[in-house]
Amino acid sequence: MRLTAVSGFLISMGLAAWGTAAGQAAPAADGADSPVADGALALKLAPDSESAAGVTAPVKRAADSEPAVPKFSDAQLARVRGWMLELAPSCPPAALASAAQHFLEELQWQQPDSLERLLTDRISASDFESMLLRHLAVPLTAAPQAALREELARQRVQVVLAHTGGMAVSTPQAAAGLIEKLKGTSQASYRRLLEGRIEDEDLVPLLTDARQAGTVSAQLAPAKPKELTAADIMAEFSRRNQKDLALDHMRAYTIEGTLTDADGKQQRLLLFKLRPDRFRLHVLVGDRTRYILSADGTQFWQEVPGGRPQVVSRESLGGRIYLSEFVNPLFGEMEGYAFKRVEDGTLDGRKIYRISVLRADGSHYMAGIDAENFQEVSEEYTGDIRVRYSDFREVAGLTVAFREETSDAKGHKDVFVLARFTANPGLVQEFFETKPHDLNFFAFEHLAAGASVATSAPALSAASATTPLSASAPAPASIKP
Repeated sequence: MRLTAVSGFLISMGLAAWGTAAGQAAPAADGADSPVADGALALKLAPDSESAAGVTAPVKRAADSEPAVPKFSDAQLARVRGWMLELAPSCPPAALASAAQHFLEELQWQQPDSLERLLTDRISASDFESMLLRHLAVPLTAAPQAALREELARQRVQVVLAHTGGMAVSTPQAAAGLIEKLKGTSQASYRRLLEGRIEDEDLVPLLTDARQAGTVSAQLAPAKPKELTAADIMAEFSRRNQKDLALDHMRAYTIEGTLTDADGKQQRLLLFKLRPDRFRLHVLVGDRTRYILSADGTQFWQEVPGGRPQVVSRESLGGRIYLSEFVNPLFGEMEGYAFKRVEDGTLDGRKIYRISVLRADGSHYMAGIDAENFQEVSEEYTGDIRVRYSDFREVAGLTVAFREETSDAKGHKDVFVLARFTANPGLVQEFFETKPHDLNFFAFEHLAAGASVATSAPALSAASATTPLSASAPAPASIKP
């Protein structure tokens, strides 16, 4: 799998034409050629507006995935926190605050009329009990909170039973029994329930199947293999490609690598990312920065040597805007994304699950997940653009692809080789903004030139440290595939 596409975005950025798209030409460094020659691959990830008919309901939300946090009144937040506190008196205040915020965001998105009536006596906690319990579970990620997560899951199943006719008696014992059956039939679905990452519309049929699983004689017929849904595959993908809650603990990361185009020309790429949607990309030829592209959460901007940062529009960026995706959408962290399993395929003789990923803006691509190890090994884009991921290694509890190959219909192939991945380097919001900050453009030139040296890593920030790949990795500070 990949945390965030590198070659899929960076190789295809049309770097040579970037200055034209943004209304400013990027000057060459000491007569060097433009970052990517004219014959390089064209922009590959421009939004695709093909129909999304038949796509499953989108994953609604996960913590830290919002591009901008809507503002709600203190009274609205207080009322929701009060409802949640009644349901979970022992819930930590920080978790209550986060859950209330995200509950209101979903309410604003799905039921705006209910949001307007929130402070009236025409609406009560019972109208949203399952939804409240689901949002309460999301921020409870610490190990000591496991018992509370299980209790919230039991309460939620009991509420669903009470509102679903003909399923079962709505009692704590009935709810606990169904959860145990669900745990036995589908570990992935059980985890999604505990983590608050399953909607009622998906939970009801799972509970129905779990109830029936204990009533049918095993002698009637052998059980048919379960047909995995897109949600099942994504849940297993998330489980296989991280240890415990590694992704939840990652607030920022940096990537350094080398991009080689079809003509053999190379660039060095430094990518800095911060939750929820900040990024800063430095494109270098030799030791000279050609330009910087960044997003601060509200706008995109670029900077070239000798110039000041300039704001650029989303329209001029095309597929580059998806550099703001903090992690792979297959982890299910981002709102408004929909996923559908389509016909399986093969890659190098191995079966792959193919998942259609539809973004909220209408663009989409096809993800290929190895059916045995659940690593994302390929992506397909409109125009016969294909990305292949390989050389998988463990970094900070996450599985990361250290090699990406992008090819097009004409046979051009570009390769990105990741040299260093640094988890939680201590980045701050100011680093992604257009206003001046301590690490100025020219100071970074010096830092970037020595970034491959182990001793230079701490210069990124006081808290920066390169995370070892694994116990068998050749060098924790400077990783060379």
